[in-house]
Amino acid sequence: MRARLAIVVCGASGWVVPWRPVTRLPRGATIEESLAEPCNVVLTTTNADFDSLAAACALAELWSQREPFSAVPTHVVLPRGALPSVARFLAYHKHVLPVRGFKTIDGDDVRALGVVDASNAARLGRATRWIDKAESVHVFDHHIESGGGLSSLANEYVVEAVGSTTTMMVEKLRDEGVVPGPARATLYVLGIRADTGGLAYESTTLRDAEALCWLLKCGASQSAVAEFSLDRVGVAQREALAAALPEVRAEAYRGIEIATVAVRTERYVSGLAQIAEELLALTAADVLLLAAVVQDEKKRTWIDLIGRARPRAVDVDLRNVMKHFGGGGHARAAAAPVANSRSADAVLEEARALVQAQIPGEVRAARFMTRNLVVVPSNSTIADARRALAENDLKSIPVVDADTRRLRGLLKLCDVVKAEKHRKAHEGVRGWMRTLVPTISPRATLAQIEAMLQSTGRLPVVDDDHTLLGIITRTDVLRIRNFYDHGVIEGGDSDPSDGDDIRLFNGQL
Repeated sequence: MRARLAIVVCGASGWVVPWRPVTRLPRGATIEESLAEPCNVVLTTTNADFDSLAAACALAELWSQREPFSAVPTHVVLPRGALPSVARFLAYHKHVLPVRGFKTIDGDDVRALGVVDASNAARLGRATRWIDKAESVHVFDHHIESGGGLSSLANEYVVEAVGSTTTMMVEKLRDEGVVPGPARATLYVLGIRADTGGLAYESTTLRDAEALCWLLKCGASQSAVAEFSLDRVGVAQREALAAALPEVRAEAYRGIEIATVAVRTERYVSGLAQIAEELLALTAADVLLLAAVVQDEKKRTWIDLIGRARPRAVDVDLRNVMKHFGGGGHARAAAAPVANSRSADAVLEEARALVQAQIPGEVRAARFMTRNLVVVPSNSTIADARRALAENDLKSIPVVDADTRRLRGLLKLCDVVKAEKHRKAHEGVRGWMRTLVPTISPRATLAQIEAMLQSTGRLPVVDDDHTLLGIITRTDVLRIRNFYDHGVIEGGDSDPSDGDDIRLFNGQL
């Protein structure tokens, strides 16, 4: 039997809404039970970036097709805001995404709780309390060394070494035959691009590139990607950037330049991470640490500590720096919220000390120069030099005194070719070699060497008596920088093999 409810609305002219049938509550049921909305929830991180939002929406799309998750709707919830670029994307696309406001969800209604792009509850803000309420918890992350505090609480815990968490979710969609529409495919592209730097970051893998290709096949919009992948600097950000730039303090430590800056504004400024990236781009720093005093709408204050590093700072891992403050991120980009019990300057000094502790002694020429060299004596002919170059596959060769090993000059292949064209192969190398050869000391730093290699391809290493000790080429620098995984770089003309022999062609020094 149905009960009827009459709703009367009185206005100037007066009118009555017709009777609406209301289903009687089941026997024994409470009003709370009748109002329950069982659902699954996928959480982004606080201040969500594109990777977090995209991975969350991809997991929600996956659960909507997979049992037993598909028995109830799945919503994506942002616990506390999003980056400005993400907020701008949502302003256009929220109606086609399964995004719900935090306050519209009752924690008691949550069945399965998904967590993406984070394995630590600290990154979930106020949504942390839902972990204990959910019937099951599922964590997906790509921060391998983030010290996953959720691992002991999760029913499913997946952390993989890829450039983006979105990549992991997209692979699951692809493998289960779930094809996203153009808008969602575009969001997933933005997620992968954001955390791989457009496939430029060193943490990028082949899996990220393959996921991007598949999303383009699904109809991702390149024009939308171009529009929303660019961070727009707002008025408040420009003001903060202009105020911060003169306050940057840089200090070189063991060849790595570390810059720090404290940002103080009269009101909250979103997009602080973008300000940090702009400052890194505008300075010569290898590592930039930014500390900003932040206040929310409830007048609560804390310090946002943000770090950015260039690949040159190969030994610096900002994840470990931010982990000390309860944060996390990537080796080259990380952040942490810090309690406002100390000044921003004190936090910066502590962070700088943690960065400095990671930097080993400055790399010098003696450590990585190539010692196994072939040289020609200064009394050799051009024909002798041609054979030495050809048999050892070299483009240039040092010329030394046979008895003292003192460097006299450098003979390049083009010099030999020029002499041969003039039918001068019988002449001595002294008349054709280059005598104004830039050289370095075995104590020269890597930074000094890199600066000199901008104008020359090889640098002989000599002692105070100009005795040849070795040579450094661009190949040696690529090797010490660890830019490539494999041993010998193609096209290199230095031999990385062990040994410190300097071999005189047709003889031994």
